Amino acid sequence: MPVFPTSFIEQVRTSTDILDLVGNYVPLKRAGKNFKGLCPFHAEKTPSFNVSPEREIFHCFGCGQGGDAFKFLMLYEKMSFTEAVTHLAARAGISPPQRSVAPEDRERGLLVKLYEEAARLFQELLGKNPRALGYLEGRGLTRDMIEKAGFGYAPDSWSTLLDHLTRKGAKPDAIARAGLAVPRREGGGYYDRFRNRVVIPIRNESGKIVAFGGRLLGPGEPKYLNSPESPIYNKSRILYGFDIAKTAIRQTGFAILMEGYLDCIQAYQAGIEHAVACCGTSLTAAHSRLLRRYTDRVVVNFDPDAAGEAAAARSIDLLIEEGFQVSVLSLPPGKDPDRFIREEGGARYRERLEGARSFVDYLIDRSARSADITTPRGKVDFLNGVLPTLARIPNQVERVGYVSRLAERAEISDAAVVEELRRQVLARAHRVDMTPPPPDPVKPAERDLIRWLLHSPDDAPALLEDVDEEDLEGLATAPIFKAMKEVLASERLSTERVLDRLAGEAERNLLTRIALEPAPLGPRQSPRDCLNRLREQRWRRQLSRLRAKLAQGSDDDSLTAEIQSLARRIESSGRMESLN
Repeated sequence: MPVFPTSFIEQVRTSTDILDLVGNYVPLKRAGKNFKGLCPFHAEKTPSFNVSPEREIFHCFGCGQGGDAFKFLMLYEKMSFTEAVTHLAARAGISPPQRSVAPEDRERGLLVKLYEEAARLFQELLGKNPRALGYLEGRGLTRDMIEKAGFGYAPDSWSTLLDHLTRKGAKPDAIARAGLAVPRREGGGYYDRFRNRVVIPIRNESGKIVAFGGRLLGPGEPKYLNSPESPIYNKSRILYGFDIAKTAIRQTGFAILMEGYLDCIQAYQAGIEHAVACCGTSLTAAHSRLLRRYTDRVVVNFDPDAAGEAAAARSIDLLIEEGFQVSVLSLPPGKDPDRFIREEGGARYRERLEGARSFVDYLIDRSARSADITTPRGKVDFLNGVLPTLARIPNQVERVGYVSRLAERAEISDAAVVEELRRQVLARAHRVDMTPPPPDPVKPAERDLIRWLLHSPDDAPALLEDVDEEDLEGLATAPIFKAMKEVLASERLSTERVLDRLAGEAERNLLTRIALEPAPLGPRQSPRDCLNRLREQRWRRQLSRLRAKLAQGSDDDSLTAEIQSLARRIESSGRMESLN
């Protein structure tokens, strides 16, 4: 955990405006004292993500994630705690003190260095291998572009990279953890993962090399090979070229989603820099959230074959559901973006880009090619090729706006299409998990007392002094109350200080949820009332245990007297109603 001094962490925290930080990633709107937006950590259509500038925390009431500015960066950017502190310190212009390195940061730093050194070796070997260099030049890439993209060559050898990195001081098991070497099945030891391949670096958003993609030269399988996932590489969260494309995406107002690395590189060479591609996987919700930070418009341009069209349809579904404006650029048969730009040039590609069609027109044409619209069954098949995607559109007005195009193409009435669309929307709604949520483990007395304490920190010492260990027995919020007492032992109570003292993720999320709950505190209810209700809950637990003991045959007069005393105490409190 933190290897920075507490005073430095606090300095960074107080210098960070969480509203400004989160606002760079999530569009927020004022909602009373707080701000709301669509949660960046799960897919949702109705905003349940809240940011409190006053308390300097966030919480999503949909997925339960919550925390402070450090936690937001850790979740969104997949940073460690120390990386988040370092990032926010640099953002605030604060120089970090000398520190020891946390184990997880040391591991991530080591893996990045291994990839950087491997890239240097592969680039050097590419210059010495005419065949590999000739392959890239044969794909229409200039020497300048080959160098800018960082292409390299992994020789047809079992240990060239392994030997090189070990000579540099790296341990074989670390090279394997990075995904650059593979353990031998027999006899122990390792061998190079990339052999006889043109390799291209895959970079994260900040431009650090975290993986390689490799294209085999000559016969064999697999033709394409990527690094496995590691502590620094998650293919479901990284888009190839995003470190280059993000500025151009913001400037142009949209992103071009392509299938392959060479598609993107050919586009970059032609001056079209807002192209990105997935890394050996389909588009994911995490990819869409990454794009959402820079644009809400995407042009899908996949290969014009059956596999490419199927992948495009899947990507359209996801992007539509995430609220993007989606267009589709269709190229002539047999020409992927790489080949089209090579043969016809960047100017012709830009012309095609300007004429990209609405996703609805694309799906209508695609569905019409495979359905005989002259027959009733064909009309059904045609609609089924388009309506499931339209049903994903969050806005009803936008959904219905496409009905006329479908009706005209299928030669049926608008009303028939509207009815079928309505069924598709309802079918999707019924597929949603309707399992009721588990009961809230937090009793109203616990929740309200915590909110009172955070709302009136000057009154907290006297109140918490009266909270006994027995009062907290079995409570989900017990760690929060204990953390509050720890804070008050040395400083004034605040949400941020309590968060620092909560070790568990569930406990931290519970605190942010309680702190940002919209329900007002009862006007006739004082914090002392909440404490009394907690105490009454304790008495009821004790009474239940004693009665169970009596039912087991214990004939102790003192036990009976204790039961009667507890019952009178509960009765005199005037709160005989259930507190559940």
